Amino acid sequence: MGRVTLTLPRLGETMEEARVTAWLVGAGQSYRRGDVLMEVETDKTVVEVPAMTDGFLVAQLVSEGETVALDQPIAEVEIEGEAEGLPVAGTEPGTGADEPRSAGGAGGDGSTPRSLPAADPDHPAPGRVAASPAARAAARRSGVDLALVPGTGRNGRVTGDDVARSAGAERAETVVLLHGLFDHPGGWRDLPARLAAGGAPVVALPLPGHAQDMPAADGLDAAAAQVLSAMPPGPVVLVGHSLGGAVAARVAAMAPGRVARLVLIAPAGLDARISADFVSGMLAADTAPALARALALLDAGPMSAALLAGELTRLGAARAGHTHMAGWAVRDGFQQIDITADLDRLACPVAVVFGTDDRVLDWRAVAHLPSRVSVHLVRGAGHLPHLTDPALIPWIVGPDANTARRVRA
Repeated sequence: MGRVTLTLPRLGETMEEARVTAWLVGAGQSYRRGDVLMEVETDKTVVEVPAMTDGFLVAQLVSEGETVALDQPIAEVEIEGEAEGLPVAGTEPGTGADEPRSAGGAGGDGSTPRSLPAADPDHPAPGRVAASPAARAAARRSGVDLALVPGTGRNGRVTGDDVARSAGAERAETVVLLHGLFDHPGGWRDLPARLAAGGAPVVALPLPGHAQDMPAADGLDAAAAQVLSAMPPGPVVLVGHSLGGAVAARVAAMAPGRVARLVLIAPAGLDARISADFVSGMLAADTAPALARALALLDAGPMSAALLAGELTRLGAARAGHTHMAGWAVRDGFQQIDITADLDRLACPVAVVFGTDDRVLDWRAVAHLPSRVSVHLVRGAGHLPHLTDPALIPWIVGPDANTARRVRA
């Protein structure tokens, strides 16, 4: 294979530059002739830049959103044999970086690289869906598989409107929220409203042992079975916090066909240790100062006297259920549950969020996660990172996050 440099071809008579809207082939990925390497926006339209030969993309030289001049290098690639017909401006293998290579291959005359013709969206390469550039961009943003979208355009071509309709159907997945030990559905604050604003139906369920219609369960399996029976029909995006995260992971393992995506916020069940001071303090708190000391370990900020009084009343009424749930989940500062095996066998996308200043559970427990799990660390957040960064969970749950992988630090 020989390494060459791809340059931005002329994609229109008046084109002098273009803005990179998307890379469809990433560094370290192989591609076939006819595959779309990238999409760019000219002064006229969005255009696909296809590969003219099989190859391997070594490095992207421009970023999405960057404006690139005509004939500016855009990527380093490895290709089989010579680069006949390929717009390149680079070096021969083993030569100096400043020695030019012509478009025609080794020993060429140094002529100007030829422009790469734009792909015809109505006559795609074999095995490629006929779709407009706008449809491809919309599908990438929304995580929609173009092969599953019925096309209503000319000759069955998929249009942007087709993708929008399909994305709307996919967003019909209900987001189910499951809070942690000692909390309640209202503890999510404005998260349900934020999620609903993005078009998702939202249901906040109480954790077993925390409401009359969800009695205390005898173990993780029983708790997961209760939650599963209370979930709305159809596929769901399941979001669980702390002990609710452990229960959510077990639900996903028990009924993989029901959980389209799993988001775990500071989940229990990844490591051995847990703050015994927090658990015992919450179970024993009978006065406002005692409760304030226990809640301070959450790093949720100050609470008014009226709010503390209300929490004391709520916790007192539910203490029997809390005690029962805590009895099988935690003992003497050690967790009695483990969800790592559940996560190992899940096929759905999984994201885990932790605060780097969590004093209840150690964020470094993410070291026990499978490598394909997306990890998000919120710097300076405690055990409630979703409140510290309120936009994060809607971003993770949103359609763009089907394949996203990001670390917040």
